[in-house]
Amino acid sequence: MIYYQPLQQQTNEAFAFGTSLLGMILVFGFLKSMVSSLQETEGEQSPQLLPQLKKTSKIVTVTCPICGREIEIPEYGRTTRSDALKRHIDLEHRSEGKDVARFQPQVLIEGGEMVPLKYQDIVGFLRDPLPEYSLLTWLPAVEVEGEKKIDLVMKQLKAGVEGIQDSYQFRIFLTTMAKFHDYSIGNLILIMLQKPDATRVAGFSTWKDLYRWVKKGEKGIAILAPCMPPKKKILEPSETETAQDEEETEIRPIYFKVVYVFDVSQTEGKPLPEFEVPPLTGQANEELLGQVLHLAESQGLEVSFESKTDQDPDIKGYYTGKTIWVRPEESRAQQLKTLLHEVAHYYSEGVFRIPRSDAETIAESVAFTIGAHYGFDTGARSFPYVAVWSKDKKVLETNLAAIRKVSEKIFDGLEQIIKKPVGVD
Repeated sequence: MIYYQPLQQQTNEAFAFGTSLLGMILVFGFLKSMVSSLQETEGEQSPQLLPQLKKTSKIVTVTCPICGREIEIPEYGRTTRSDALKRHIDLEHRSEGKDVARFQPQVLIEGGEMVPLKYQDIVGFLRDPLPEYSLLTWLPAVEVEGEKKIDLVMKQLKAGVEGIQDSYQFRIFLTTMAKFHDYSIGNLILIMLQKPDATRVAGFSTWKDLYRWVKKGEKGIAILAPCMPPKKKILEPSETETAQDEEETEIRPIYFKVVYVFDVSQTEGKPLPEFEVPPLTGQANEELLGQVLHLAESQGLEVSFESKTDQDPDIKGYYTGKTIWVRPEESRAQQLKTLLHEVAHYYSEGVFRIPRSDAETIAESVAFTIGAHYGFDTGARSFPYVAVWSKDKKVLETNLAAIRKVSEKIFDGLEQIIKKPVGVD
């Protein structure tokens, strides 16, 4: 039996089918248009809807110096490149047990110029990498292009090294170290010579990351960044034997790049109150005194303020073995000066085994550096051994490095005490 639908019903069904088909075409076209639009965006929303889409090159990235991976920063502006790289290193590499401290930001810098032969004797003052400072110097400086300036900067450094035998210059150097104790000795001297009143330095791009901008007309502080040496050419088999013979006798050249950093006083923008440096005074800092006492105790040292009438009145204190004695009759400021000096003696002789002949001046220098960092002037003005050191640049380099090393050890210890209140185990 054949069933015939009324004409009106057939018309209605055909119209409904056509409408449905048209709707499907429109929906499909809309979806296709949306997908194309998402693929053309900057990648800010597409990862949520289409995670398989490749982000465009407009996404800000930073390369990890340890694993070589490009770290994307989707929230750039709220998260700086420095913060993103530091977070990646903390999460991905510290758990691996690697010594991540040696992967300093400057390893990303390539090229540079070889130090001229006449300045090879002071290259050792620049061997240390640029400081991490929360990776604030990772985006270094404005690189010098076109004109060679490494000769000019090295000449300036050489003059600074030779002039450090002056007690006043040495005092300024230690004050600079108190503010920038992570920098190499050579770069400390360069900062001291160009801007002795500097309190916090970073590169041009880094200040932008911190929402500060270098003021118009400001002159940068030229320092030297260690660089990766140029890639060696692949030698032909016939050249290999000759090259090996040359490597045995040739001193490996050191490459540096002149870069500029700027002090916070040369910038304007968002305030950075945490970077404030206390003014240098001769007033006793009771909080610092308590922290240094706690540091000494944490090292197993016994600090005595017992009155000793049999001691020469000119002796303000001493360090011997595991004991530090401070004369109790002296003013509080003098007691703090003595305590800093004797604790520095403990680290110089007891920890790093520095010879007694140099340990006295090193301890005095370290005490001044630590005090100046916290705004306390120990009054150290005469360093008689410095003139002797300066006659031999190797000895000067070694002892300045010792001052820096001992200071850094005490800074680290005091920082841990500050983070952990006294009495908390």
